[in-house]
Amino acid sequence: MAEQQIPCIDLGPSFTLEGRAGVAAQIKAACETVGFFTIVGHGVPDSVVETLKSEARAFFALPQGEKDKVPHPASKISRGYFPPKHRALSYSLGNEAPPDLQEGFACGPFDPAPAQLEGTAAAEFFFAPNIWPEDRPALKAAFETYFRTLDTLSLHILRLFAVALGLDWSFFDAKCDRSACVMRVIWYPPQPEPPEPGQLRAGAHSDYGTLTILKGEDVPGGLQVQMRSGEWADVHPAPDAFVCNIGDLMMRWTNDAWVSNLHRVANPPREYASVGRMSIPFFHNPNADAFIECIPAFAGEKAKHPPVVFAEHYLGKHFKAAHMSKTAEPVGG
Repeated sequence: MAEQQIPCIDLGPSFTLEGRAGVAAQIKAACETVGFFTIVGHGVPDSVVETLKSEARAFFALPQGEKDKVPHPASKISRGYFPPKHRALSYSLGNEAPPDLQEGFACGPFDPAPAQLEGTAAAEFFFAPNIWPEDRPALKAAFETYFRTLDTLSLHILRLFAVALGLDWSFFDAKCDRSACVMRVIWYPPQPEPPEPGQLRAGAHSDYGTLTILKGEDVPGGLQVQMRSGEWADVHPAPDAFVCNIGDLMMRWTNDAWVSNLHRVANPPREYASVGRMSIPFFHNPNADAFIECIPAFAGEKAKHPPVVFAEHYLGKHFKAAHMSKTAEPVGG
């Protein structure tokens, strides 16, 4: 196992005009090498994180029958409760694997679909109504506060991405003003029985959007990132840090100059099999109808990826993982 090689970046100076360039340079170096970095000085109150974790723990501790009262839609879009072994992320890369050892609760935007998307498949999948337990209003409130706080932080980081790429500070703004973000709280339960061969808490995958901001618990059986050597490195963030990684779209925009890296969640060693783990990933996505193509300055002789509409790219990978299938066709409504 490789030693951690994930840089920690203090965002504090980037909230001043004078400090932007220095922070952007650190982000640039991280994105060109490993595609991951942790952040401190981000301004997210501890109370926003702890309230959500508390409400989520109480929900996951409910009897299975109670959790099953708020099931995800048949299409498995990211809304409501997802029971154990509901997906296998390895399929997003076309790799077969047993179901991932996790359960989760997911939500999407709290604002309605923009007018131009009304009646489209993009509105159906990215702006579908969220699903909440009727008797747990505090859970919904905690999700919404966290979602809106991380959405604001994501835009700030994207603006730093723009500076790092030599672009105007607001380059990404128009591509994200109706963003189709998704967030999950994931519970990785204890493993009293050994996993199947090839089965992980989350199989190796890259993320599909622009940026992921993760708050995870640093316990055995946690996040691992594949380094350029091919080795897997454990990620051990500081207690007040978030883990950030770029998604596929940043790799497409930069013609592979930035790395959308493979990562996974390992199983705990058997001596820690009784230890569960909670993880809160916020997946920042651009507008569902955003047209993604190589930034001209990075095209060189030829763009390595064809232009793509974000919704098509995202749903193609999502449905493979959600339905544990090598095809990207949705099932159900």
